[in-house]
Amino acid sequence: MAGCIALSLLPAIASAADSQLNYPTGHADANIIPYPDNQLQTAQAALWQPITDDTTLLEGPAFDSHGNLYVTDLYHGQIVKVDSHKKNSIVFNSKEYAPCSIAIKKDGKLVVAAVAFDGSKGKIFSMAPDGSDMQTIVATDKGFRPNDMVFDKNGGLYFTDASGDSGNPVGGVYYVSPDFKTVTPILKNLSGGNGIALSPDGKTLWVVEFSAGVLHRLLMQDATHIRAFGENIAYRFNGLVADSMKADSDGNLYVALHGQGRVIVLNQNATPIGQITLAGREQGHYLRSTNLALKPGTREVYITSSNDEALKTGGAVFKAYGFAPAINHYWQQ
Repeated sequence: MAGCIALSLLPAIASAADSQLNYPTGHADANIIPYPDNQLQTAQAALWQPITDDTTLLEGPAFDSHGNLYVTDLYHGQIVKVDSHKKNSIVFNSKEYAPCSIAIKKDGKLVVAAVAFDGSKGKIFSMAPDGSDMQTIVATDKGFRPNDMVFDKNGGLYFTDASGDSGNPVGGVYYVSPDFKTVTPILKNLSGGNGIALSPDGKTLWVVEFSAGVLHRLLMQDATHIRAFGENIAYRFNGLVADSMKADSDGNLYVALHGQGRVIVLNQNATPIGQITLAGREQGHYLRSTNLALKPGTREVYITSSNDEALKTGGAVFKAYGFAPAINHYWQQ
């Protein structure tokens, strides 16, 4: 009869007495990499530099032109500098704000996105590498909770607003003009804007929507306008949440997966082509992978990650190698 399925075509179902689910070998661990990501080419990142033994969340790595790496320690309100001799020093310490990310200006100053510990407000400010000469770029009265940032070739700054969640999508993407006087909305109504990156030619802006677990591709007409039909959801992430990301000189995107202890790599068409896992993730260590930096002039990838709070241990930076060298930072052009 039309609309009916022959019983012979239905899959066999075991009787109640025989029916049970069994873990495939090695798949009982909650930290397994989900299919189809487990089919990707995989490199493993090694522990490069411990940052703290305390429970925390590390974020926002960025290299300056001297090869120093700066990392944000959210729980302690600090920015930690790791110099070329792998010596750690604290260059910023706040009792009110948690620094989320760092972008570096052409003049060497650090631009910092920070959110109050209670989540009520946020700001973007600049400072000298030693923490002096602090100047406000986006004030708290603008109402943003800035998360990640990327400079364009003109010195303007894109940033994501991490406000909102799946039930209240009030976050977005914004552009700060090169003179830092104007803030223009680019894409609104996001459930927590997070990772952000520009293609090597500066014409494609990529944005992670944290609570929705998706990647937006924005084809830019100019710095503040998306081309007609130029926005789409290009990728949906598998498993726990996508966090921050960076692009390399071939246009590949490296996206940290917070809670999975790994970074997935997508090509310029948002197709998965590889992944980097962190040493120890199979044992549940350093699963809170948040962000990464590509060292200028190299294929070296430095990933920030922290242990789960239940483990009562801190965070570190891991090192691996990507597909292509880092993009020359816009502040170096």
